[in-house]
Amino acid sequence: MTQHSDQPSNPKRRQLIQSAAAAFGVAALHAPAADAAGSHAAPAAGASAPAAASDTVDVVVVGAGLSGLTAARELLRKGHSVAVLEGRDRVGGRTWTIPVGTRRYDIGGQFVGPSQDRIRALVTEFGLRLQPVYSDAKHIWELPGQRIEFTGTVPSLSLIAKIDLGRLIDKMNQIAQAVGTTAPWAAPDAAALDAMTLAQWVREHSFSESTRHFATIMTRAVLGADPDEISVLYWAYYVAQGDSIEMLISGAGGAQDSVIEGGSQQLSLRMAQELGAAVRLTQPARRVVQAADGVDVYTDTARIHARYAILALPPAMAAGIAFEPSLAGDRRELQSRAPMGRYAKVVLTYDKPFWREHGYAGDVASLQGPVVATYDDASLEGSALLGFIGGDSERAWRSLSAEARKAAVLDCFARWFGPEALKPVAYAEKDWTIDDWTNGAPATILPPGVLSRLGPALRQPIGRIHWAGTETALRWTGYMDGAIRAGEQTAKDVLGLLSS
Repeated sequence: MTQHSDQPSNPKRRQLIQSAAAAFGVAALHAPAADAAGSHAAPAAGASAPAAASDTVDVVVVGAGLSGLTAARELLRKGHSVAVLEGRDRVGGRTWTIPVGTRRYDIGGQFVGPSQDRIRALVTEFGLRLQPVYSDAKHIWELPGQRIEFTGTVPSLSLIAKIDLGRLIDKMNQIAQAVGTTAPWAAPDAAALDAMTLAQWVREHSFSESTRHFATIMTRAVLGADPDEISVLYWAYYVAQGDSIEMLISGAGGAQDSVIEGGSQQLSLRMAQELGAAVRLTQPARRVVQAADGVDVYTDTARIHARYAILALPPAMAAGIAFEPSLAGDRRELQSRAPMGRYAKVVLTYDKPFWREHGYAGDVASLQGPVVATYDDASLEGSALLGFIGGDSERAWRSLSAEARKAAVLDCFARWFGPEALKPVAYAEKDWTIDDWTNGAPATILPPGVLSRLGPALRQPIGRIHWAGTETALRWTGYMDGAIRAGEQTAKDVLGLLSS
């Protein structure tokens, strides 16, 4: 995808974002991006990174996404000095609001659910507003050779298929409750659940092909992975984090209930405004050195000395940093066995929400793909549809040329909503799998055998190094709310040490 500026395309309607940008200064918010070639190559162990600048703070935070900024903000409010190092030339991490046509849209994390109280509190604090996602019309399920249109929450399946799907969902919700969100590796039968893929489990506990298709659509849309790539234990843990399968996959009343008017990146811009010069863009952490008196974090041009370090980034991205001394075995192994989901997002803008005129809500769940899930993203400012491409659908789509990728997306929307979808006013795509700073989205996925053995290493500090990011949340991991919760919790842990 062509890289977009983070400046608002409509300054008059986006003064709040602009004022946050102004607090940083144009040079800070839009510093030149680091050369992608070798951008994650850390210095060899024992090598010295250039130290043109040196600074000392109480806590150094690596990563200026929601989690890292939340942690830094909490620490600063308690009177401690912080430095936030970010490899990108922007804040926001996996949230990014870009211009598509004449309006700005979220090309990353976007949705807010009713039980996600931490992000809702932040939205309220910053004087922002939530807009419910339009859903009061017909929904579409697209299975092989079958298109199902329905209203309400239950698709028009055969009675046998409905019973089978309902039984499977109930059983998984029960397992999720038993597994919990705190220590899934200690749950009853954790090893057995972690030894089996979700695909195997679904085959053993269902008799309807439509139920198995549903499982594939579900994990592609929610995780960016196919059911044969994740363990039952991991999926149960993820479901527990979001309360239930119904909550994870639902629009109105579920995890996709609302969006933030003006875009979710506003939250990061506002927090960064408070932090001011403490946020340092295009400063990727290359090396972390622990000593008895603190931690040194080296970038390409600076050394930051701190009493403690918080690394607010996915485990797989921490693997690109050199640690001295080397990390403990479990954490090191986790980082090598915890890939990100395969996820891309597309946004198509139109002159009007024509799908509403035809009686459709704009949301689709499709196994045919490549777009596996869609939502209406229209507001008073403009009309748009967004789509997610995940799992094996993303891998196949990624291999196409830019023109062919766009054509494949347009074909999906035209198939669902008619030929008017073939002529969007503007189109944008973001393939998060080729993003240098996350290598995927929306979150880390764990294959069989990982969570039961290495799960504690997700949150367990190593000396003066603490971990944040949505992957470490005790609730709503994988979501913006989880990232904020994790930042708050890690800050609380470090504050306890700073005051001792």
